[in-house]
Amino acid sequence: MAQPIAWGYLFGLLMAYMAVGWVLAAYAAPLLMWVWTVVLIAYVAWADKGAIAGAMLWVVSVVWIAAYTTATPLLMNWKGPTWAISLVGVWIFAIGVVLLLAFAQPVIQALSWSRKKTFYHLLMLTGAGLIIGRLLYLGSMPTPQSMALLYIT
Repeated sequence: MAQPIAWGYLFGLLMAYMAVGWVLAAYAAPLLMWVWTVVLIAYVAWADKGAIAGAMLWVVSVVWIAAYTTATPLLMNWKGPTWAISLVGVWIFAIGVVLLLAFAQPVIQALSWSRKKTFYHLLMLTGAGLIIGRLLYLGSMPTPQSMALLYIT
């Protein structure tokens, strides 16, 4: 009975990190931010609950950088309260995703994987989620041809 829960948890992690990849792409995060996010994911995947404080520091730093630079998703032109609410939403979502990964190890113990195998599976799963999320965002971006159709109609 515990194995379906573990597989469901892994599926939830994949979906969550697809959303993270989408959000990072939507906010046009620079390469350095992607790299540090992957490093942090590796740290949390290995250290689980012991990495929560460091992960929260990264999340708060990213949100502060976004607030300082008034970052908005590329496809939206949010201003004022809408922009602020979007940042708060991203912040709360990021905290949830960090906690989801930090508490993954006890849940997926039902699969009887070693610590090393669990780490590599979590790293591959979250990395795939980031890539898929980015690709989904890039696939949703308007092309010059589709933008021309908007202006014609």
